[in-house]
Amino acid sequence: MAELMSFASVSLLYRDRAGRIDGIGDYCDRLESELRAEGVDAKTIAWRGRGIEVSEGAVIVQYNPFSFGRRGFAPRLPIDMMLLRRRRPHVLRAVMVHEAFVPIDSFKTLIMGLWQRLQLRALLLTVNVVMVTTSSWIRLLPSGRKATAIPVGSNLPDRRDCREQSRRALGVDDATLVLASFGSDHPSFLLDFVVAAANGVAEQHGAVKLLCLGAGTRPMEGLEPRVELYRPGRQTHDGLAMDLSAADIFLSPLSDGLSTRRTTLMAALQHGLPVVGTEGSRTEPELRGESGAIEWTSAKDADEFAAVVARLARDASELRSRGMEARALYERSFTWERIAHRILAAL
Repeated sequence: MAELMSFASVSLLYRDRAGRIDGIGDYCDRLESELRAEGVDAKTIAWRGRGIEVSEGAVIVQYNPFSFGRRGFAPRLPIDMMLLRRRRPHVLRAVMVHEAFVPIDSFKTLIMGLWQRLQLRALLLTVNVVMVTTSSWIRLLPSGRKATAIPVGSNLPDRRDCREQSRRALGVDDATLVLASFGSDHPSFLLDFVVAAANGVAEQHGAVKLLCLGAGTRPMEGLEPRVELYRPGRQTHDGLAMDLSAADIFLSPLSDGLSTRRTTLMAALQHGLPVVGTEGSRTEPELRGESGAIEWTSAKDADEFAAVVARLARDASELRSRGMEARALYERSFTWERIAHRILAAL
């Protein structure tokens, strides 16, 4: 542990959030708190495009191109990091890549993708240590650049002990099956998979409540009348965790696949929920083979996804078993204590 404590001060550099809902900002808050618990003087500093003031220790840029500039265009960030290197050469400079760049699949993304690739290359030239939230990013980095994959954690408090209270508050009895999903408006979220799953369970099981959690969710079109929809919108972290604790199955269909950069996955594992998710280009082999906590399906077949959810819904003992495996996986690999230790070791 002595080596892990070699950095007395760690600054987490991120944009000025200005009150916005921001998953990476929440990540910074949780990581800062855990680093402080480890005896490190950790703080989050807001980048406003006017230089970086760090006098000692280490600084970790929390990088998503869209967080630092409109359409991911932020040439000032690598410039500021280069200036920091010149002014404070003794400060260790690191980057945590939460998102590398957009995939190129149209003329619009061609322009955006090119400048984001150049921008990331420029940023990497200014740092000593590279970390990524999923090992799938490593192959996208410049050849020969070493990186350490370190997963994200859950941004929510643990409210497993509130399950019965939460179910009563939602008007759910023991005979009702509760499905939960974070209904994002991001194009990678396969909303039709969730609709198909909820409808399939309603047809076989009867009483079903679908929790569509999170802010900025798209309308749930095509749900059968037997599916009771609950969509609370923006909530406190505690309210969100309370609702999540009431669920029986967590649904996470993503076109690029589940991966260790998904805080929503970590929140589900934290609360001991069986997960039905999709495998895609961003799914790490190590996550795919970890445990029985996650039931994997194709990201191209909504019917397969729905069938797997319906099968799990019929087997209460399997739900309990997979829920225990989910919590065990979380404690083994994804607690904030483990994440903080791995970051300090990488530094």
